Amino acid sequence: RYAKIVSCNPTYVDIETAHIDGCTYIGPGGLEFAQKLVDAGGKVRVPTTLNSGSCDRKKWRELGTPEEYARAAMALGDAYLELGCKPSFTCAPYLLLENPALERGKDVCWGESNAVVYANSVLGSRTEKYADYLDICAALVGKTVAVGVHLEQNRRPEIVLDAAFVLKEIEQNMILSNIDSIDSLFPVLGHLCGVLSDGLVPLLLGLESWNVTKDQLKGFCAAFGTTGTSPLVHIAGITPEALDPEVIRDFIATSQRPSQTVTMDDLRNTYNMLDSSNKNEEVDLVALGNPHLSQSECLILAEMVRGLEKKDSVRIMACMSRSLYTDNIGCVENLEAFGVEFIHDTCWCMLLDPPVIPASINSTIITNSGKYAHYGPGLTKRKYRFGSLQDCVNASVTGRYQSN
Repeated sequence: RYAKIVSCNPTYVDIETAHIDGCTYIGPGGLEFAQKLVDAGGKVRVPTTLNSGSCDRKKWRELGTPEEYARAAMALGDAYLELGCKPSFTCAPYLLLENPALERGKDVCWGESNAVVYANSVLGSRTEKYADYLDICAALVGKTVAVGVHLEQNRRPEIVLDAAFVLKEIEQNMILSNIDSIDSLFPVLGHLCGVLSDGLVPLLLGLESWNVTKDQLKGFCAAFGTTGTSPLVHIAGITPEALDPEVIRDFIATSQRPSQTVTMDDLRNTYNMLDSSNKNEEVDLVALGNPHLSQSECLILAEMVRGLEKKDSVRIMACMSRSLYTDNIGCVENLEAFGVEFIHDTCWCMLLDPPVIPASINSTIITNSGKYAHYGPGLTKRKYRFGSLQDCVNASVTGRYQSN
């Protein structure tokens, strides 16, 4: 039915992997659907990972999840496991050590916006933003419809976002100030590019000479997926299809819309939008891991907190896949000794109430995630600050955050 809706004469492509977003519990209908697939003997035909669920499957009581809801959420996850999905329960499947290598040009079927943007824009795989339940249907048959960015012609950039001048200025300021990195730039830039692209596939210019890390790209893609409807953003010098200077010149020449220049004011305004409660300097909760923390972020965080003491009145909590947590037990034990509380199987967009979220509506949460800074105020009705990972660590020690 989906194929006939999106194409008069549908054709299909084989998929290499799937990532299921429909494992989040939103009501009894989704659970019944998954259980019917199990009863029918369904089994996935390709390696299939599961997105973050609706609760921590081991600590749901401790985290205040109502029992009826937790039981239903875990039953949903169990149904997908019976279908042959891997028990990943992460919004960042590209971080998993056992995740199959995804080659440029390979078709996949992924849900979860940040993962979709990362797959297309960083890995060079091809996937639409698949809706709940459509994702598992594709995994069960090992195919999807050849539409959207699965097709070469739909992957060409339609608008150029020229950030070359402003990023050069920032790079020079970093050199003058002896700053090695500015990780908060990437969620801000991703959020802004999503707004400026207005639903079109964009080509971003300006990062060609930068040594951009995978963690920075994770933050960029998550923020872009928050405001942009396109499943793909070409980042010149990074996206596999936008590495060749000649190809980039052709992309620029054939763009459908006039080029848009990204300015310092654009970046400042976006930063201030994310740092929405910047008059509140006191911090109650530090929220990390949206998308889930990576191994490298854990190592960086452990180095940042070395020799420091967390302020008693401030909680610092991080969402991380259970498998990566286990694989990095030495590092995470050091972080737990500092006071970091780890949450697994779910993510911040599902953690909406006390005791995880501070009880007072006047409480302030700081995050280094552009995605969570965007969604958090509406989801939790609390005040939000946005800063770098170092800003978050500093706030956990001092209980305060003043924007630079």
